[in-house]
Amino acid sequence: MGYNIKFSVHRNPQKDSEGNDTYQVRHETSETVGKAYLLRHLKNTNLFRPELMEAALTVLEREIINQLTDNLRLHLEGLGTFYLKLGFRPRYDEYGNELKIQFTDPAKITGNDVRIDTVGFTPDRQFLKQLNEHGYHFINATGRGRVGHSTEQTEEQVRKRLDEWFNGHEMLTCRDMMYLFGITRYMANKWLNRLCVTPSPYLFPRKIGGTVCYYPHTRK
Repeated sequence: MGYNIKFSVHRNPQKDSEGNDTYQVRHETSETVGKAYLLRHLKNTNLFRPELMEAALTVLEREIINQLTDNLRLHLEGLGTFYLKLGFRPRYDEYGNELKIQFTDPAKITGNDVRIDTVGFTPDRQFLKQLNEHGYHFINATGRGRVGHSTEQTEEQVRKRLDEWFNGHEMLTCRDMMYLFGITRYMANKWLNRLCVTPSPYLFPRKIGGTVCYYPHTRK
């Protein structure tokens, strides 16, 4: 396992008080690996029996869901705390475009308006300390003095990344798109619309309940 962590430099949308550009750094990852990759890694390195890890992960996944939906936060000592993040259920117009949801009267908010948006995770200090104790080297993947544009990708690059996603998932949502590419909801919707209307459409949408889901055109 490597000890060189890649980062990229990006311009912040807002300037400082004097009108100068400011910058931030982001972790530059190459891909997302899943459980199958982890189990292969454990098998190849003899760190832990893969079948035991697979069983443990299945139980852990189920128990995280059980505890969080029982109105508890789950703290795994040495790792961190899992908790639910709630939001409003999306609504769409007749063309499938997501509407901005705003309530001006709290009395009008009911359980039917709420959903689980995501699961939050706050790492323990001990966990972060372990991450910072290994003497990692940080390498600028964009090159010194250059500003990265990781969100500006070609359609070929986007399709390739989505091919990897659909190898393990049946469908894709706007939120998944935002997560995969680290982009805003606006940009995610822009890409999804583009991939549905090209001369050779890559995706096709299907509304399920209040959510628009996208499927690869090869499965239509």
